[in-house]
Amino acid sequence: MAGTLVSVLGDSVASFALILDARELGPPWWVTIVLFAELVPPLFLAPALGVLVDRFDVRTVWISAVLVQAVCFTAAAAVPDFFTRVALIAVANVFAVASSAAAFRLTPELAGPVPTQRANSLVAGAVSFAFILGPGLAAAVHDVAGSTVLLVANAVSFLVVAVLVRAVVRVAPRGDLEVGSRFWTQAGDGLRVLRGSPLVWVVLGLAAGIVFTTSIEGVAGVQYLPEVTGSNSLFGLLVSIWAFGALLGSLVSGHRWLEGREIDLVVWGGALIGTALLVEGLVPRTWVIAAVFVLGGLGNGLHNVGIRTTIHRHIPENAHGRAWSYYSVMVNACVVLGYLLGTPWGVLSAQALIILSGALTLLVSTYAIWRIRNLAKDATSRRVA
Repeated sequence: MAGTLVSVLGDSVASFALILDARELGPPWWVTIVLFAELVPPLFLAPALGVLVDRFDVRTVWISAVLVQAVCFTAAAAVPDFFTRVALIAVANVFAVASSAAAFRLTPELAGPVPTQRANSLVAGAVSFAFILGPGLAAAVHDVAGSTVLLVANAVSFLVVAVLVRAVVRVAPRGDLEVGSRFWTQAGDGLRVLRGSPLVWVVLGLAAGIVFTTSIEGVAGVQYLPEVTGSNSLFGLLVSIWAFGALLGSLVSGHRWLEGREIDLVVWGGALIGTALLVEGLVPRTWVIAAVFVLGGLGNGLHNVGIRTTIHRHIPENAHGRAWSYYSVMVNACVVLGYLLGTPWGVLSAQALIILSGALTLLVSTYAIWRIRNLAKDATSRRVA
């Protein structure tokens, strides 16, 4: 949890700083370029990085990945050119797949007697808390000192994570895959593993639709919210309010009465997100958006914990690294498509795109709720038969 908090806080301030640079220095599509640097490169290498987690010493993979990320952000801080910085961050985000998959795989083991869903809620809570602090802190520091200081801070955060993992993670389990010549074949196994669980395959397909539709707001919101609020600081505060809602959702999802309902968390969380985005677009008032962002963030927290727990519970442990990596590919691909659609190209306004995002997310989530209920009924009928 501590490592997650430190690394995500560093990532959030660095990413937000570059988004503010892009918004101030260039046309709207510069924001899209920054976001794509975090998403597109992992699409090509994530499956192979997942194999590393399942094949080799997990702790070593984790530490090595965060050290490479530290080097990338240090180099980014040392160069003033905007596009060079973006390229270095793209490299760092490739290795982020390996560190994320390693942390995901070790979560149940490190949790010990803590139930998996509760452990996931605490980890997701740490992520949400980091995003509460990150955007507001980034906006304040950026206005005073620029983005270089924030890039250095992120590099330091990765060094802290490496120290924490080295000092605290005493058990370093070996990977379960035999080292041999089947590396790229094993990289393709992650998709087979996901498809091998009909329930997980359906749930991830529904989640993909929710991720795609909510991502439309991502770029459009960067253009829309500063206009509504009138300042970068208030914009950052709204992002933090969403993260506060996500913190609540993450913690609530670990409660005993939600234990075993991870799939409900995925679909109902999506419905709450869609409602919040729709109101955001329809009512351009800062206080209204702040109120519904708590609701949307709550749904975001529920959704994230539901996804993590679904994979932990319904995918074999020896394939968690590859499964999580392929899930990352799916998420990144859907977000990329959503960002492309959500970029104001002059056809629709940013406000209209956000309304579209909310409406589509509600539609997909409603279908997902109906689909999951039918799956449950079918499963019950088969048990009775």
